[in-house]
Amino acid sequence: MIVRFYQLDGAEAAPQPLASDMQLSWWQPERDGLPGRGSRRLVNYLWWALARAGGFSRPDFAELRIERAGRLVQRLIVTPRWYRFPFMGPTDLQIGDVWTAPDARRQQLARLAVAQATQRFAAGGTTIWYVTEEGNDASAALARACGFRQVAVGHRAPRFGTALFGQYVIERFG
Repeated sequence: MIVRFYQLDGAEAAPQPLASDMQLSWWQPERDGLPGRGSRRLVNYLWWALARAGGFSRPDFAELRIERAGRLVQRLIVTPRWYRFPFMGPTDLQIGDVWTAPDARRQQLARLAVAQATQRFAAGGTTIWYVTEEGNDASAALARACGFRQVAVGHRAPRFGTALFGQYVIERFG
């Protein structure tokens, strides 16, 4: 599988205000402990355990959630360097696992969420990455619309004979 690597190009976009019927929340394991209401999903307990075990290069793992009338409509995660992203520097962050509810698509919610994440974390020269599989045109368009530029191409390599432990590997820059 071919993977495209993007980096934030220049200053992050200023986030637009949320509609009055929406709420934005953050969960960070290092700051907040176990996942709270709304973030109680198995994967978030795994993220919490990885953060507690020191599996990230810095304590900035975060989940951003946007809810409308108490219903999740947008989420993404921000991850520091860890074994799946060996190409990242120790202070780099990656925006990923971007999801929008099907009935909330084409409302610029993903763009708003990425802008919120970059505003919160891109200070002080932090490099922000965005990785997407080739063929995911919507994800690539989102990255470009948010000010990211493609900097490399690579692949997802299985480790220990399984994709579960796979790493994202850069083959060439440019």
